Amino acid sequence: MKVRRWLLPLLWAGVILTGTSLPSSVIPGQASGVDKALHFGIYLLLGVLLTREFAEVTTRWRAAALAIVAAVVFGAVDEWHQQFIPGRSTELADWYADSIGAAIGALMFAALRRRVASPPTAIG
Repeated sequence: MKVRRWLLPLLWAGVILTGTSLPSSVIPGQASGVDKALHFGIYLLLGVLLTREFAEVTTRWRAAALAIVAAVVFGAVDEWHQQFIPGRSTELADWYADSIGAAIGALMFAALRRRVASPPTAIG
């Protein structure tokens, strides 16, 4: 496992935390449906990135399961931390959107991933 490969999912998690740490006065008002779609999409990408990395050390389906658990826990902690940000709140519906997005991203990646066959070895 190469540590630098984890850079992209860690950077994306940092982008998520940065965005959710902004006070509501900085964020333009959004309709509820748009907000949930944004949560879904952001965590869908997190699910894909995490699954891609976990798949380097385990089966693709186990990687998807690990990615889903990691993203769901990360989403819960992220929602919890928002209660400390001025004008923000913890919303269960946001966490649902995060979790569903991460699960679909992880499962899509696992379903579409094809193992690259190793080149044949010479016997002799």
